[in-house]
Amino acid sequence: MRKNPLLPLALPLLMLLVVSSCKKDLHVINGSLNTSQGPRQDRGFIVIAREGAKLESISASLFKLGVKDFRLKEAIKEIGLIHVQTPDPSFPEKARKIADVQSVVVDLVMNWRLPTEHYKSREFNKAAAPATAPYAKSQASIGTNPLAFLQWGLSSVNAPDAWRKGYKGRGAKVAVLDGGFLLNDSEIAPNIILSHSFIEGEDVQYQGAEGFSHGTHVAGTIAALDDDFGVVGVAPEAKLILVKVLTDAGSGPWSGIIDGIMYAVNHDANVINMSLGGELPRRTFTDDNGTPDDPSDDYVVEYNRDIKDLVLALNRATVYANLRGVTVVAAAGNDGYNYDEEKNFITYPAACLGVLSIASNGPLGWGINQDTTLYVPSIFTNYGKSFVHYGAPGGNYTLPPNFQVVNVGGIVRPEYVFNFVFSIGGYEASTGSFYYVWSSGTSMAAPHASAVAALLYGKYPRLMSPILVDLVLKKTAGDYGAPGKDAYFGRGQVNAAKAVSY
Repeated sequence: MRKNPLLPLALPLLMLLVVSSCKKDLHVINGSLNTSQGPRQDRGFIVIAREGAKLESISASLFKLGVKDFRLKEAIKEIGLIHVQTPDPSFPEKARKIADVQSVVVDLVMNWRLPTEHYKSREFNKAAAPATAPYAKSQASIGTNPLAFLQWGLSSVNAPDAWRKGYKGRGAKVAVLDGGFLLNDSEIAPNIILSHSFIEGEDVQYQGAEGFSHGTHVAGTIAALDDDFGVVGVAPEAKLILVKVLTDAGSGPWSGIIDGIMYAVNHDANVINMSLGGELPRRTFTDDNGTPDDPSDDYVVEYNRDIKDLVLALNRATVYANLRGVTVVAAAGNDGYNYDEEKNFITYPAACLGVLSIASNGPLGWGINQDTTLYVPSIFTNYGKSFVHYGAPGGNYTLPPNFQVVNVGGIVRPEYVFNFVFSIGGYEASTGSFYYVWSSGTSMAAPHASAVAALLYGKYPRLMSPILVDLVLKKTAGDYGAPGKDAYFGRGQVNAAKAVSY
């Protein structure tokens, strides 16, 4: 079986529910992988140099090719890549003949499928958030942030016990590669030390029409302040490097992901979180550049050349990050694919070398019983022993969802909502109000794992490394799936308290 047979029903149903879920529609390779309506640009290419080659000489030779409207965007010496743009279809064949060029691949622009549905907790905008905890039972185990009682994910990874041991991520730096961010949200603003956009024409600041900043939700899950206000992150004293590598609509080129990784590494990040993913087909197809009615700019993307070497280019960046001591974490994806069996495509960057792929799990019925298990594999998560490294809380739901209206700490919602991950990320431009948001997906699981890694870097700032992070997580993870390594939890569920005690 390739994927969960119930998932084709999930997207239209959840769209009717208007709750952010990261659920993707069925992926079909049909023309361009980029379904956004962003500004039209000339097609990009990535020139991959042979190991040890000098990029200056290759760059000079590229200019001499005389191709139409040639633009050399950047040369990344550390990993031997050159990003260029040109509408000239003859460029790849000509460039491959240059000495020391190993490969030339199309810089695919993909829709990385950030969620567009969201559920804003309107009675809890930042101006109206309660000053005291409305739900004392859970609050006693979470801390003094009044809305943290809704954050069952903190208990799932045992974050409060890690805090009580004195570890909150102080000294660690986490880079979040995502779409736009709400930089002035007070619950993360003091922890932001750097921000940068690699999307031409878009600032780091989120400007999307939907009013839900996926990147802010992720950043808040990692490092929202422990300040007696609103919610709290798993590593509330870690610092954030916010890097925009996708448009606010969720599309972007592969080179943008590479740029974001390099920026994070070269600005001393300890952890890179990528709550994004796109399926790359394991076959040849034609990319129409987003213009299906204009065949003049079509490009045949060959599996044994473009696709394999595009992965090679991204692998160079992720391996470089590891060699520089940076732990890289990515979402496993939300289509319910069994990657022990699926052979037609695979989700990147989770499948890249040196990347920890995080699957999602969460409760069912938490709105009725807060003592229910938190470790049910999410209905949407991609899985596979060969693909998943760890599990983390990302939310859950059933089909059909439970529409029973329940009251949790004075908040009245359909029960299924409370099984999602609660954090910051909502904004309404007309009123200038910030809101809290429930969301669900492996996009929410990855930052929980990244934050636990940040706790380790905070404890051992000079000693911690990607190899040690993986070792500690493996030795301390909870075994909630089938005994040993399994398809839904990999090596186990990340456990913050046990990790910092190891």
